Amino acid sequence: MRGGIIKNSVVNSITVLWALSEAMLGGILHALRLPFAGLFIGSCSVIFISLIWFYSGSKKDILKSMMIVLLVKAAVSPHTPPLAYLAVFIQVVIGMGLFVSKKLYRFSAILLGILTLTLSSIQKIVFYTVVYGNNLWYSIDELGRFITTRFPFVDRITSMSLWIIGIYSAVHMFAGIVAGVVAAGLPDRIRNAEVSIDNIKLDVIEKVPSDIKGRKKRTMWITSPSVIMIFSLVVVIIVFTYIFPRFSKNLAVNAIIMILRSILIMSLLIFVVSPYVTGKLEKILNNKKGKYSSEIKSVLNRIPLYKSIVAYCWRESQGRFLPIRISEFIITTFAYIFSLESVE
Repeated sequence: MRGGIIKNSVVNSITVLWALSEAMLGGILHALRLPFAGLFIGSCSVIFISLIWFYSGSKKDILKSMMIVLLVKAAVSPHTPPLAYLAVFIQVVIGMGLFVSKKLYRFSAILLGILTLTLSSIQKIVFYTVVYGNNLWYSIDELGRFITTRFPFVDRITSMSLWIIGIYSAVHMFAGIVAGVVAAGLPDRIRNAEVSIDNIKLDVIEKVPSDIKGRKKRTMWITSPSVIMIFSLVVVIIVFTYIFPRFSKNLAVNAIIMILRSILIMSLLIFVVSPYVTGKLEKILNNKKGKYSSEIKSVLNRIPLYKSIVAYCWRESQGRFLPIRISEFIITTFAYIFSLESVE
């Protein structure tokens, strides 16, 4: 009986951290306009899904935690785009398909990281192609060919777009491997770190600000880094067509058409598709809200304390080489929270 209580408390703790990651980390990364925001959030999801399976061995627990996380995410970050919910759902579906045996836990965790983050990169590439059309990749290729011809000592690049897509996908795949390896080794490292958790003083943690009222403001898609880069590409192409005779005027026309196309499609997505899909999602989530009302309340009540613990552990890990700092921060955060829940 005691083992079941501990298992439930650990799974609940992971769920709270997952909700904190989705609701808070996503908002912070998007507010700071940091690139690869989805990569960081996706990596966190890989770790949380893997740990829920390791400690519970139940796919139902993964599904239940996902529903609670999405409900909290909708409450704390109401302007979250529908694709963010879809990304979490896909990660969970892949995880439920991969985790079949505790003996294969390490392999499944690494494979989950590779598949989910690689799919995330493919999703972004497909999205850009739908919004901007093939003119985006054609313009990048033409610009790449022009630049390389200006430098005789550089091999001519026939398709810069393929290089960009390849590097972008490789970065996500590498991040997936790292996230999977971290998730695979976390249970043992958390268990070994538990002896030093008493060094963390709760009175210091309680001094950290812990309000959860701040909500992510709706941001204009036109100010995102990717859009700014693409608009800059268009400006460069237009300027080049007037400076360098080798540049076809048709390329400038295609670039302008690409921008007009993106404005039309994004307006359709923002003002028609997104409200419709969001309404359907809200209806689905509201139907589940009553079923998980006590769990949602518990998560929301615990987020301030967990947020303080996360902030404290991050401060305590400062002064170390960044990869080592991140590793120590993750282990210490989980170890302390698990220890705290097992005592309560």
